[in-house]
Amino acid sequence: MRRALLVWLLLWIAGSLEAADGPGSLEKPAGTGVIVHSEGYVLTAQHVVGNARRIVVVTSGEFRATALLVAADPDHDLALLKMETVGLSPAPIGYAGAVKLDQEVVVVGFPFGLREPSISHGRISAVRTKGIRRVFQIDAAVNPGNSGGPLFNGRGELIGLVTTKFSHPSGIVPEGMGFAMPISYALPLLANIPEFDFSAIGKRPPEPKAKRRKGANRTADDVVGAMSRTTVRIETVRSTESTVIQPSPGDSRGGRGTGESGRSPQGKSGPMPSVEPEPSAKDDADAVRRVRDELASAQRKEMQVLEKKGVQEPEGMVLIPVGEFLMGADHGPPDARPIHRLTLSSYWIDRHEVTNSDYRRCLSDGVCTAPKDRQQFDDPQHPDHPVTNVTWKQAYTYCQWRGGRLPTEAEWEKAARGPEGWRYPWGNSEEPIKTRRERIAAGPNGTTPVGIANDTLSPYGAHDMVGNVWEWVKDWYAEDYYAAMPSLDPQGPLRGTFRVLRGGDWSQSPLELRASFRAWDDMTYWGPTLGFRCAADVP
Repeated sequence: MRRALLVWLLLWIAGSLEAADGPGSLEKPAGTGVIVHSEGYVLTAQHVVGNARRIVVVTSGEFRATALLVAADPDHDLALLKMETVGLSPAPIGYAGAVKLDQEVVVVGFPFGLREPSISHGRISAVRTKGIRRVFQIDAAVNPGNSGGPLFNGRGELIGLVTTKFSHPSGIVPEGMGFAMPISYALPLLANIPEFDFSAIGKRPPEPKAKRRKGANRTADDVVGAMSRTTVRIETVRSTESTVIQPSPGDSRGGRGTGESGRSPQGKSGPMPSVEPEPSAKDDADAVRRVRDELASAQRKEMQVLEKKGVQEPEGMVLIPVGEFLMGADHGPPDARPIHRLTLSSYWIDRHEVTNSDYRRCLSDGVCTAPKDRQQFDDPQHPDHPVTNVTWKQAYTYCQWRGGRLPTEAEWEKAARGPEGWRYPWGNSEEPIKTRRERIAAGPNGTTPVGIANDTLSPYGAHDMVGNVWEWVKDWYAEDYYAAMPSLDPQGPLRGTFRVLRGGDWSQSPLELRASFRAWDDMTYWGPTLGFRCAADVP
């Protein structure tokens, strides 16, 4: 009897060990996801699948399938997964730019490892910002296990994903409060899906004709049922050695500052090697002055030639002479690599950012539309502050009204850092950032009047290229654009989803305040630290 029990125990242990290596045995609930394409593509939060040795997606009906990580954006806590299956029902994707405060929303997920989806109704209670990034604050119940789950609007369109990457400004998250990342930040990840139909975003398919003939509209139960069918449970096997699943080779990664690029770290050909300047504790004042003097001399000489042709310097603009400069960086986010040498034709760029008073003249002419939030714009104490809360289209329209245009990404960077590839407009030292932050801490927050910070003047004489507000530029954003960028007057990618932002406000890190740093956002976005300046061609 004792021998029989021993044999039975050994067989049970062996069976348990065998099962541990098989699918579906050790997976534990990790979070929620949402189907975004019929061929097995799922969006979730990056922290849900981070450090996972195996990922299993469980759809409605308890269909289980192993999934691979296709792309990830850790900055926005987003990840795209792929299951080997077809015929799934994807969630229709809505337009995050149309979300309004107090709008009704629905959170669907699998909190506490439940096997049935939980439905939680709520409203958009606030739109929080961190730098140029936004996050929806929602008053729906969000619990452990909801992470990565979908946020739907009342029409059943996907407008965000639940995240834990943001915290309440007080440091204490009140009960019943959650945060969701707008779906617009996931669009670069969706570009990894072959033939994904971006034109369908915000355009929910019409009701079937049979249903319309009955004179019946979609009921609330129909909408909620569709939401539940597109929501999936994410289970993972965590690695004991902290091994993180990496995206498949060759797949691109969306988002700002994500992953390593597959680009070769070689710059454009030029008369001399392209080398990024080393950071310094303090800039050599004599060397900085010498560079500024040389550039001022070049500006004067070219201006003399233009004046002989009858060309006058436009009011409020500085001349950036024809010539080479170093663009990009070898140390920093992958999308700014490698540092490379470009040649730009002469152009003008605004000495200052466009101010509230500047923009008001365009508004008075009936060409421009008002900023999305007018509080600072209408404040009589802020006429010389940069206009903010404007979209890319509003910035574009203003510059056209003035007879100019938005600067290209390359033009903005050359005007900000000069031909020598300085890290910042003033040189390579981070000391001015620390000094400026101390002043801000002692005074009011927000923007400052344009042109008062002479210590951060660019080599060509442009003010506030970093530190006051982020600035829209002309180019579409593409993470790997530098690999194929032409070496003469690049105009940016032909198409895209997001527009590039440059500059940054003083709340950003020294890395984000570098002249080479590339940010981006939906061209419909606006915010309290987002403005612009204009450029113009030299005849």
